Amino acid sequence: MIDLADAIALVERMAGPLPPRRLSLPESVGRVLVEPVVADVDSPPWDRAMMDGFAVRGTDFGGRDGDTVELDVVADLAAGDVLQRSIPAGACARIMTGAPVPPGADAVVPVESAVDGSGNRHAGQRVRLREARFRSGQHVGRRGAAFRAEEIVLPGGARLTPAAIGLAAEAGAARVVAVPPPRVAILSTGSELVPAEEQPAHGRTRNSNGPMIAAAVRACGGEPIPLGIAADRPEAIRAAVAQGLAADVLVLSGGVSAGDLDLVPAILVACGVEPVFHKVRLKPGKPVWFGTRRRAGNEPPTLVFGLPGNPASSLVCFELFVRPALAILAGRPRQEWHLPRRRGVLTAATKAAADRPVYLPCRLAEAGQRLEVTPLPWTGSSDLVGLAVADGLVALLPGACSDVGTEVEVLPFATATSLPERISRTAGADDLRAGQPGTLR
Repeated sequence: MIDLADAIALVERMAGPLPPRRLSLPESVGRVLVEPVVADVDSPPWDRAMMDGFAVRGTDFGGRDGDTVELDVVADLAAGDVLQRSIPAGACARIMTGAPVPPGADAVVPVESAVDGSGNRHAGQRVRLREARFRSGQHVGRRGAAFRAEEIVLPGGARLTPAAIGLAAEAGAARVVAVPPPRVAILSTGSELVPAEEQPAHGRTRNSNGPMIAAAVRACGGEPIPLGIAADRPEAIRAAVAQGLAADVLVLSGGVSAGDLDLVPAILVACGVEPVFHKVRLKPGKPVWFGTRRRAGNEPPTLVFGLPGNPASSLVCFELFVRPALAILAGRPRQEWHLPRRRGVLTAATKAAADRPVYLPCRLAEAGQRLEVTPLPWTGSSDLVGLAVADGLVALLPGACSDVGTEVEVLPFATATSLPERISRTAGADDLRAGQPGTLR
C-alpha cells in the first residue's frame, strides 16, 4: 500500500501527451493545438459596411455637420454584392451590413440618419441624410483590421474553444493539428450486474458504474468506449480486457479487492499489463489498481485503472487518478490536471480516519469572505445519492480534528447541481440520509 500523493505522482509520471493528429474543426473542440493556425486571407478581406445604410463619400459631408445632404442612390448592395465602378461625387450606394464598401466611398451613414421619409430609397432615387457628427471612415470595417494574411491567429498550445474554432475557420483552416481526445475503454465486472435498462432480479443490481464513468470521461473531454459487463469468470474478463487494451486508457470497475472473485489484477498481469501500484492509503478507494501496457511502435502505453466496484469509491478514484491522466494525455497544462482545491470551514462535525485521508461529499456555500463546507450524510461507498447532490469533496487528513469551525481542504466539482433542492422539497435530505455513515473502502 502506498500514500495517496505517491500514487498520484506515479500516474502523472506514466502519462504523457498523445501524438498529435490532423482533426476536422468540429471534432477539435476542447483540444490543444500543436501547430499554429496561420491566416491565408486578411480579415476583413475588404473594407466592409458595419451597419445598414448608405455608402458615401466623406467629401460630400465635409464641414456640414448637422446639415441635410441630398444624394443620388446609384446602387443597391447586399452582403456578397460587389460594385466595380466608383461612387461619384454627390452620389451614394444603399448598402447592407457585411457588403464591400464600393470604390470612392469611405464611410457609411446609417439608415436611421435618413430624413423626410427617404430611408427606403433605392437605386435611381434620391436620399436625404443628416449626420450630427460625421467622420470619415465611420461604420466601415477596414481590410485587415482583425488580422492579416500570413499572420498567426492561434498559436501552438492554444485551447480550441468554440470561438477559437470559428476564428480558425475564418482564417481558412478547415483542419487543425491538435492532440486528439483520449480513447477510454470502460469495463464493469461482476456476475451480479445487469444493464441499466433491465429490471434486476433478486440478488442482481444495475450497472451504475459503466454509465457513470463514461459520463465522467466525456466531461473530461475523453472519448468513452463502453465494453459492457463481464461476469466474474476469467475467460470473460480476459476477452474484454484484450479488447480494451487497444484504447489509450482502460478503466475497469470491480474485482480489484481481496475476495475469491477479485480476479482483475491477475488477469491484467497475464494480459501483459505491468503493475505500478495496488492499494492506496485512501478512504474510499483503498483497493484501486494502476498499471501500464506497452503498445507497438511509438504509441504511448495504455494506462490501465482498476477501480473499486462500489460506485462512490469508483468515482472518487476516477477524480483523483483518472482525471489527471486524461488531462495529461490531452496535452493540457499542469494547472488543469486536477480538480481545483480550496480552503473552507466545516459547518458540522464529521469523522476523519486514523490511518488515511478521507474524501467525503459536501455542499459548499460562500459566506462573506469564507467558504462554508457542510459534509453530507452518507451511508457508505455504495451510496451515490450523497455524491449526486454534492458540490465537491471535503478532504480530511488522517487523525485531523474535524469539529465545527475546522479549516479543511475541498475539491469543488466542475459544476454544482440543483438536485439537493429538489430532494429537500420531496422526501427531505435528512429522511434520505438517516443513520450513521457506513464503512468506506
